[in-house]
Amino acid sequence: MPIELGTPPVWNLVSIDTGSPLCFVQCEPCTLKCNDQEGSGSKFNPKKSESLRRVGCSERICRTVQSALRIGSKACMEKEDSCLYSVSYGRSSAYSVGKLVTDRIAIGQYEKGYSLPGFVFGCSLDIKYDQHEAGIFGFGVAPFSFFAQVARMVSYKAFSYCFPSDKKKTGYLSIGDYSRVASTSYTPLFLARDHPVYALQLDKVVANGIPLVMEPSEMIVDTGSRWTVLRSATFSQLETVITEALVPLGYTRTAAMGPGYMCFDDAWLRPFKNWSALPVVELAFDMGATLRLAPQSSFYFTTNYGLCTYFMKGSALGTAAQVLGNSATRSIGVTFDIQGGKFAFRNDDC
Repeated sequence: MPIELGTPPVWNLVSIDTGSPLCFVQCEPCTLKCNDQEGSGSKFNPKKSESLRRVGCSERICRTVQSALRIGSKACMEKEDSCLYSVSYGRSSAYSVGKLVTDRIAIGQYEKGYSLPGFVFGCSLDIKYDQHEAGIFGFGVAPFSFFAQVARMVSYKAFSYCFPSDKKKTGYLSIGDYSRVASTSYTPLFLARDHPVYALQLDKVVANGIPLVMEPSEMIVDTGSRWTVLRSATFSQLETVITEALVPLGYTRTAAMGPGYMCFDDAWLRPFKNWSALPVVELAFDMGATLRLAPQSSFYFTTNYGLCTYFMKGSALGTAAQVLGNSATRSIGVTFDIQGGKFAFRNDDC
């Protein structure tokens, strides 16, 4: 997502994460550790922005952010009265540490764009992140998330996006009301029981035409994860069906990526090309909304591990939470209708 921060504005490209509440970008000077953000703009320098304001340690927003991120109240640089933040991402080693600030943000272009003063975000001075974006913008459930701050400027509380599977195609992000076309599927959207994120009810998984045995269960929607995480019993059934479907194609199960992942290889280590021959996986949600995954949304090929799936066993993460990852919704128009309490999706939207 392209954004502009500060005065004069600095262009940055950031990733969207519906599983995280905080927004941050890398800042200069990078005190401890920086990430390569080639192609995502220059690192933001807070000293060069006329509209930047440091968030003080005693301010309410400082306490709100630190409480939500479960940071101790003493996370403060007392000499300069700077509120500190620290955020980590899932079970991965990715993290960001820095100062909380406010500044002007602009998104979009011309009459369809938004400009918001006093936008709260993290100025990262220490980061570990294996992507090349300038930062991560959280769309999660918190008063300081990107959506919560920008939603004040629209009359209908919703956001929509589409992530293209082909880099030559263009995706989109829109804030506010959305088109309700006939081809749109809807399922209830609610807050997860144990996490401050949005979730759906997964009723059924069908693989290669075979319904898997499972009870309806909660599934978190997390664009910050590439993996679609399933409960162990569901994953094991899926693994069996996919393995049986790939044997006639000359592929056998391999444990190269470790437990909890699903990869296959053939005797010749050939790059995979016959995507249409792969088994189709469908995720059926409450109220009959079914997400039919394209082959490239379920599988990917790597020279290191062979043909792998984007599905992961929940026990490998040490959690019972199920996750709908970003790979599952590529080229699909998605809407988080917060006001209406619905999750909407449209196939082949970008």
